[in-house]
Amino acid sequence: MQTFFDSYLSEGLKMIRLFDYVDDLVFLMKVEKKGLSYHYINQAVKEVLQFDESVMNRTLHEVISNEEEADLLSSQYLQVVTSKEPVKFIHELANPTLKFIGDTTLYPVSNEEGDCAYILAIVKDITENYQLEQKLRENEERYRLIAENSLDVIKLINTDGIIEYVSPSSEVIVGFTPSSYLGKNFSEFLCEEDRATVVSKFAEILQTGKPLTVETKHLHADGHFIWMEIIATPVIKDGQVVQVVTSARDISERIEYREKLAKMAFHDYLSGLPNRRLFEDRLDMALKHASRHNERVGLILIDGRNFKAINDTYGHEVGDEVIVRLARRLEQSVRSVDTVARLGGDEFAIVLPELEDERDAIRVADRIVQIFEQPCFIGAHEIAFKVDIGISVYPDHTLDQKELIRFADEAMYSTKADDKSSFCVYQAPVVL
Repeated sequence: MQTFFDSYLSEGLKMIRLFDYVDDLVFLMKVEKKGLSYHYINQAVKEVLQFDESVMNRTLHEVISNEEEADLLSSQYLQVVTSKEPVKFIHELANPTLKFIGDTTLYPVSNEEGDCAYILAIVKDITENYQLEQKLRENEERYRLIAENSLDVIKLINTDGIIEYVSPSSEVIVGFTPSSYLGKNFSEFLCEEDRATVVSKFAEILQTGKPLTVETKHLHADGHFIWMEIIATPVIKDGQVVQVVTSARDISERIEYREKLAKMAFHDYLSGLPNRRLFEDRLDMALKHASRHNERVGLILIDGRNFKAINDTYGHEVGDEVIVRLARRLEQSVRSVDTVARLGGDEFAIVLPELEDERDAIRVADRIVQIFEQPCFIGAHEIAFKVDIGISVYPDHTLDQKELIRFADEAMYSTKADDKSSFCVYQAPVVL
């Protein structure tokens, strides 16, 4: 990507014009103080999105009229600026007159100082495939009871909630024979935490006569619970609901995938630690709790002192493993209620709620220093990894979250300036 950037700067549009011959939509966005501005769009963008040269040098928010869509896209771009790592996402255009769904990948383009100066966006048009998949999903819902009977657990439930029929597939899916269900209330097989909600939904079907879908955990014969999607359809006779047919399917993999996506949104892909977004949420929650309960919150910022040298000497694969080892060592240094987050690169943060005073934070910093004095062996290499640590404490140093972060950052840079120190606690400037 750096080669691309250098070529682009030295030869103008000569190289980037090659993108005019590809089917994918290509944007080059310039990172400026005023926001992200359009610096180049290829021919596919002009044809598909009906953009023209008038968008050049205008910001994303100036070009995209839908504010919510502009904010969403901007947040994805800013994630690249912050992390300096590619970001991938699916985006549906918020335009009632133009149906477009794109599989988007954003690539950071750094300048000689290492800052993200541009972002290259490559968007693959998946509209047709997406619509086909959507149509397929609709057909699956329509014909599920007939075509996929063997994959679902079909039940017939009377208006009192008593199960009157269960398909043979129940033994395969949840381990219970059909006879195990008969004469029992359907709610007996639901997890306790979901029971009241599902019973309420059942009552809603009886009252409205409208079908609905719920996701809940269903008891398996061996004692554990599995996630199931239940489609409940009322059987109406003479204008009255007389029975309810339910079709239940194991959606454990779907739930697992959904949870994985949620984790990806709030966790660093390499270390598995909370990312900057989750760190800020956790810090905000800790400060609000501390304000209500008159407690202290410690904030520790950590920056690797020689990480670039490790990458240059041993390569990025070893560098990545060092980041993972660093994350695990930091986790060993804190309590279960504390939050260790990776902010990007070799920058980490630790939120320490419920402190007595700043000495508690200092003790954590001491443990971190001691742990990092131990050698780190990766393959045949013995890696010496040093860190600079800055500490700030709420409310001792400030009541403001942004200031708390800035003060810890200032303390960390004080550590960098003093080779004899391993960590520093923020000291307010003396006013004469």
